[in-house]
Amino acid sequence: MIRGWGKFKVMIRKRIAILTLRVGTGHIKAAESIQRALEEGGDNLEVRTLDVAEFGRAWFHWLYIQSYWLMLRHAPSMWRKLFERRQQKHHRATAPEWLFRRGCEPLFRELRSFSPHLIMATEIGAAEIAAVAKRGGWVNAPIQAVQTDFHTEPPWVQEEMDIFCVGSEEAQSQLIEWGVDPNRIRICGIPVDPAFGLPFDRDDLRQALGLDRNRPVVLVMGGGMGPVPLDRIVLSLEGCGLPLQILAVAGHDHPVKSKLDRMHGKVALDIHAFGWTDNVPELMAASDLLITKPGGVTVAESMAASLPMILTHPIPGPEERHAHYLERHGVAVLADPLERIAQLTSELLSNREKLSEMKRRARELSRPDATHAIAQIGRAMLELGASIELLPAPHTRSGDSAYLM
Repeated sequence: MIRGWGKFKVMIRKRIAILTLRVGTGHIKAAESIQRALEEGGDNLEVRTLDVAEFGRAWFHWLYIQSYWLMLRHAPSMWRKLFERRQQKHHRATAPEWLFRRGCEPLFRELRSFSPHLIMATEIGAAEIAAVAKRGGWVNAPIQAVQTDFHTEPPWVQEEMDIFCVGSEEAQSQLIEWGVDPNRIRICGIPVDPAFGLPFDRDDLRQALGLDRNRPVVLVMGGGMGPVPLDRIVLSLEGCGLPLQILAVAGHDHPVKSKLDRMHGKVALDIHAFGWTDNVPELMAASDLLITKPGGVTVAESMAASLPMILTHPIPGPEERHAHYLERHGVAVLADPLERIAQLTSELLSNREKLSEMKRRARELSRPDATHAIAQIGRAMLELGASIELLPAPHTRSGDSAYLM
């Protein structure tokens, strides 16, 4: 925005705060991809991604974040019951408001200092915290809720939310059922790095990775949270009876990375183990099949890459719903129990027609332009404020021009 003052013109630099919460890597990746899209737009913007986990008080971290991790690891059935009860009773909070007010005060001070013109929230707790900050007078900016799941949850429905960017028609229907004005909902898809939709040359990628271009390649990932026995999954693939090449991404799990390294020469598999890597788009493009935990961002990345999936070890609640959603749409199969992974891998890789159909369905279901659509809505909100009726209309598939202003 440019304002005149005599002979001088003053450029008003707009500020956007992206609030997220590191309970896994997906929410952080979504926030980072949106920030890059905003900064690449050529606007006079200052964008900051704020991780609630880095600004909350230590006791808040233990009560709100660590308790969730502990429940997932040691009492998953209890977490499932809590999640289902929250859905059935339409609970509008994941925690008491006092917990956010007292535990996130350092974050509120940071927000007040930054004084954003727009807040984006890419995680459910971060959305609640943004709403509390606005109610408490720490900020006075429109809030754009950005969801990274194919379904949604009642705590997203806060009066302070100005617009909802959701991952699917199902999520849209749920919000409408819970009283959200349809005009405040945009079906954008789950935000991922646009690199996942690039047309890589598979033969070149396989050569660069030291892979045989004629042998099947299976990518195995554990996701950013929850206990996934990556080494056991890889070991089970020896029973496929196929000359598999395995790309295994252990992320920050160094002990598992060491176990994978020690498998070299001891199993009838060609294993290529990776720790944390930024080259996941290339790994997906080089692969025939992905075995993963069904986190929202990971499966959206896989669909953008047109990569069929075998899903395993879903977190009770949201990820179980992801698995059923993807199975229903024909882009993935669920391996439950773990022992079925080898059988399913063999069946899919031996059935090229089935694999091709899954790829086609993934392309149809994916929205690889989701990040840019969300960023464009954010830029429009900076210009229009909370005039939601003037924002671009919703669309149903990538490539639609409805978001072009």
